[in-house]
Amino acid sequence: MKTTIKRILGLSLVTAGILSLSAPTSAEAEPVQTDGKASFMPQTGAINTIKPGTDEKIEVEGGEGNRVTVENIQLMHVPNFDFGKNETSVDTKNYDAIYERYNKAGDATKYAIPHFVQVGDVSGVQGTAWAVTVEQEALFKENGGHLLKASRVNLYNQTLTNNVQTGNVADVVTGLTIPSEGSVQVPVKGVDTTGSVAVLTSKAGKTDQTTTNGTISSVVFRKDYEESNYGKVDSPAVTDKNTDVKLNVPQSDGVQATAYGAKLNWTLTVGP
Repeated sequence: MKTTIKRILGLSLVTAGILSLSAPTSAEAEPVQTDGKASFMPQTGAINTIKPGTDEKIEVEGGEGNRVTVENIQLMHVPNFDFGKNETSVDTKNYDAIYERYNKAGDATKYAIPHFVQVGDVSGVQGTAWAVTVEQEALFKENGGHLLKASRVNLYNQTLTNNVQTGNVADVVTGLTIPSEGSVQVPVKGVDTTGSVAVLTSKAGKTDQTTTNGTISSVVFRKDYEESNYGKVDSPAVTDKNTDVKLNVPQSDGVQATAYGAKLNWTLTVGP
């Protein structure tokens, strides 16, 4: 039996060899080329706001109307600061801002998220320089005319994100210059001499790894912001407060038991 098997295998190999010798060779012509074409122009419609640190589209309560476009750079979101209802005091106090509230696309459930500024670059050009600055339009004021002359909004921490350059965001944009163990005060127009402060600035990178072109950049006013900590059942409540955004009210301002308000001016500048 073993001998028979060996012979059959040997015959098969010989046959295969004969077949391979007799197989014709193929001829190949030079390839024929055709064209592939695509052209692009800057996006004209509004870019969807995204949850910083992700590509997830969201809607922020009270923030969808705060948009502006300058030379195909879109200021997509700027925050409101609501410091809530507080008791009057004879002491100097710091009041934390209530988190912003957002919902996911197609879901009405509201979630808390730290305050953030977001910019989308659809210029189609590498090396575009842009910056977002902020200043307070006037002092906090109540309906009767009383002013909080020394009260100021202070920003204590930040996290920068970019939805494409996730690992090298520091090469793409810069944020606030916050002193160690300190904060950045939002200046009041016509009162403080410092002028507006830059909160988010592109580095005008001209390489695929450093440009903001085709990306969305954000500065989140929260230390060590992690997107996975928000938008789920055990996330901060929508009534919780962000300890990195505070209104400092000195005792000398003598707050009255009423509501005060002020406007913040967020300005997008594109160019040198």
